[in-house]
Amino acid sequence: MELFKQMVHKLNNETRWCFLNSIVNELRYPNNHTYYFACIILYLFVESNKEIIQEQIAKILFERLQVHRPHPWGLIISFRELIQNPKYGFMKKSFI
Repeated sequence: MELFKQMVHKLNNETRWCFLNSIVNELRYPNNHTYYFACIILYLFVESNKEIIQEQIAKILFERLQVHRPHPWGLIISFRELIQNPKYGFMKKSFI
């Protein structure tokens, strides 16, 4: 997890966007692989000290959910966890 955290903090905005998109691409059907990447994206959201990283994660997830159904299961679960769990404080963020 520390490797992912360091990568996200060291990358510039455009490269970070592509990196986060590649993580979100792995949020598919219910299995261990999807669970692992869901944990990574939520960990990056809660552990990042830069609001731009949190904003990029939220924007990527929201943009993926705007398109017509069916949505991948992992994407729905990750976004739902981000919104509903008070640990993440999603609704208190300034970009919302």
